[in-house]
Amino acid sequence: MSLSEETARALAQLTALWQRERDTTRALRRQERMQLSLAERVERGIALRDVVVDDTDAVAGGRVLLWLKPRGAEKFADLRFGVGAPVRLWSGESDGDHVEPGIVARLGRGRLGVAVAGEYAEFLDHGAFNLDREAPEVTFERGARALSRLRDAPSKSDAAQLRELVFGAAEPEHSHQLHGPRDEDFLDRGLNQSQREAVRFALEAQDLALIHGPPGTGKTRTLVEVVRQALRRGERVLVTAASNTAVDNLAERLLAVDVPVLRLGHPARVAPAVEASTLDAKIDHSDARKLAKRWMAEAVELRTRVQRRRARGSLDHAEGRALLAEARRLQAEARAQLELARQWEFAQAKVICATAAGADSSILGELAFDRVVLDEATQAVDPIALCALLQGKRAVLAGDPCQLPPTVIDESAARQGLGTTLFERLAERHGDKVLRMLEVQHRMHADLMRFPSESMYGGKLVAAPEVAARTLADLPGIAPDPLRPGPLVFLDCSGKGWTEERSEDDPSTKNPGQAERVVLEARRLLARGLSPEQLAVITPYEAQARLLRDALRDSVEAGLEIGTVDGFQGREKEAIIVDLVRSNDSGEVGFLRDERRMNVALTRAKRFLMVVGDSGTLGAVDYYRRFMDAAEAMGSIRSAWEDDGT
Repeated sequence: MSLSEETARALAQLTALWQRERDTTRALRRQERMQLSLAERVERGIALRDVVVDDTDAVAGGRVLLWLKPRGAEKFADLRFGVGAPVRLWSGESDGDHVEPGIVARLGRGRLGVAVAGEYAEFLDHGAFNLDREAPEVTFERGARALSRLRDAPSKSDAAQLRELVFGAAEPEHSHQLHGPRDEDFLDRGLNQSQREAVRFALEAQDLALIHGPPGTGKTRTLVEVVRQALRRGERVLVTAASNTAVDNLAERLLAVDVPVLRLGHPARVAPAVEASTLDAKIDHSDARKLAKRWMAEAVELRTRVQRRRARGSLDHAEGRALLAEARRLQAEARAQLELARQWEFAQAKVICATAAGADSSILGELAFDRVVLDEATQAVDPIALCALLQGKRAVLAGDPCQLPPTVIDESAARQGLGTTLFERLAERHGDKVLRMLEVQHRMHADLMRFPSESMYGGKLVAAPEVAARTLADLPGIAPDPLRPGPLVFLDCSGKGWTEERSEDDPSTKNPGQAERVVLEARRLLARGLSPEQLAVITPYEAQARLLRDALRDSVEAGLEIGTVDGFQGREKEAIIVDLVRSNDSGEVGFLRDERRMNVALTRAKRFLMVVGDSGTLGAVDYYRRFMDAAEAMGSIRSAWEDDGT
């Protein structure tokens, strides 16, 4: 299959957009380093200074884990980046010659574990250095490599077929000869009819199938059945998602039904229930690991000896180089042992779980998969989705294009196509030929489901009988609230004078007056007997989330979650308060105009949802006007003037 002109143009544009996104992200990180002093970056939690190597350890994949600790009073508690974040370690100048890239792999008590290349720069062994967050170069490299593989794929290969399906004119194919299971053959007997149809459809796909899973419709449960049925056929399956959280969720569900999985990624990056199934954890219990640990200890002892003798002036240059060379040889032997153990684990695994970016060919090598399952496909930019899809003969993509899209820093690149996913384009082009939608939702009260269903899903969603009428009052120990009787409340703050604010130092929007009322509403719910773990407060703006966390610190420490809408996708709670923040005379709502963001916010609650907002500001946007009309039709609008929230 030759590369068509249409496909060549599409791939060239995508490659250029991916490079633009990379350049923009690099420039933002460089701008941080240029415009802010190191002290300011440390204060903002995006850098560390004066850290030293406390210990080293070997990890699989030819890497070394450097355990860093502060030499002075620096702390890790306020860092705004965590495990998995790319960083740069540097000495002298942040953009000078002494720079080593790394990835935050572990967070310990008073220590930070950073994975670096096996042959890392020697300056890290000599005195203190600094650390800044960095652009995700590895992610960009993997995406670029996937695009190159797709472009250069030989005719008639699986990759060439994928290329024409996604970017060319090829049509998806289904075959009933690849028949899905009959009703009596389903392993999960609790699947509803739309879930069973989606499983059959996915298994009958000659190349790829899409599963559209609106909130609460059991998308993960459906994918677990797809994997189990594929294993029944003798297939090897790669299970991926855009985020570590979603991968862990799938892996945990598979383990719960006795499907062994191999989870790629460091144990510190995964959920505790999955930790024992990680590649590193399995290798940690191997004989190869014991041998590697001994050799690494010998290498550390040699490096320490060099440092001490240099400090005393009792080591000449030639002997020092020889001792360091021996230390590097021991480290290389340790890594080689771990690589053999890694290859053995890969050979045994029938189900491998990894993030889409972690499913890169440089990690998986020549390992072949019969099927790739990609969850959160509507949150994965094309180059990252392709990292996963190129690893298998057939693919099942699952997601919801009516929720948040992938994060793209360069707004121009997003508008020109990088913000639109493979899932969305395939669904738009091929419709029912390639897609099945799950229609029965098992999360929300029917009244909470109604507006999202009508506004985003064509009115197709149906509430499962067991959730359709459940309320907070059904939970043990919850007192009634006559002023908040139903499952939905829109608390209208119009006219209260709670005006939004924004400062030059913090471009995120906040609304202190509205935040005070939200705090009172949260305490009101907790006073009814709701436990902090059953409640979450979400808002589109990080500045507002900080205000709320400060005001509700005692409840946060007891389990109350407060965060942004973007950070809560895929989550659920018994009760949710949504603080929309915006209140101004011009009707400006910023990125709240993205209906998908509000759809996420409205679909997190199981039994009770309160939306706090200014109808005067929000009413300028059709989506919010329709939401308020729906709330009014249900008798669910309350004015902030009616009571003081206590």
